[in-house]
Amino acid sequence: MPITLTEVAAAEIKKILQDQGMGDKAVLRVGIKGRNAQGFNYLLDLTEVRHEDDVVGQSMGITIVADPMSFPSLDGTEIDFRDAPSGRGFVFKNPHAVKLPVNTSANAGSPTPSASAGTTQAHTGTTITDALENKALEASIVEKLRTIFDPEIPVNIYDLGLIYRIDISAEKDVVVDMTLTAPGCPVAGSMPPAVQQAVESVEDVKTAKVNLVWEPAWSKDRMSDAALLQLGLL
Repeated sequence: MPITLTEVAAAEIKKILQDQGMGDKAVLRVGIKGRNAQGFNYLLDLTEVRHEDDVVGQSMGITIVADPMSFPSLDGTEIDFRDAPSGRGFVFKNPHAVKLPVNTSANAGSPTPSASAGTTQAHTGTTITDALENKALEASIVEKLRTIFDPEIPVNIYDLGLIYRIDISAEKDVVVDMTLTAPGCPVAGSMPPAVQQAVESVEDVKTAKVNLVWEPAWSKDRMSDAALLQLGLL
């Protein structure tokens, strides 16, 4: 049996692929990083790297690859995605996963598998989780940027199209590329530091760096529909 995705998991992965700007060559890599008391520790990654010995499959329009060492323990696994008050993440229903009983005896030997164990294992700490966290953090940064307004045009700098790129590292260091409506803009010296301060004030941001760029040149084509409507241009 192959590794499969539920509709919810597939939709979340496709959204991450789109948000990360990854192309058609991207695949979902699934692997195993050892065991814990609940079953397996899983690896999930979105990557364009494939290996000759990868086991390759398809589910819900997404290419899934696994290394040959992990695949026997993953065969038949269903990957779901859950968004609940207790947390959000990918969940594995793996017929090969067997929980290990907790033995509190001081003289206990090595634990043995429990035949009555469940088969659902929550996904932990991988690149795809980082992508989800970064997506949420980027949304918070955008919300903060929408509180900063251009001094000449009564529209916030994000909807005005002055923000070209928001890059978030795994360590939550943020780099913002931004521009101004014209090189001679009187706030060329003050706006970037104001943006940096705003981004650094967002919870979970470690550091922020703002680059002022002039290529490509700004035009009203970069404005959002909300900005165009606000200015009576739509």
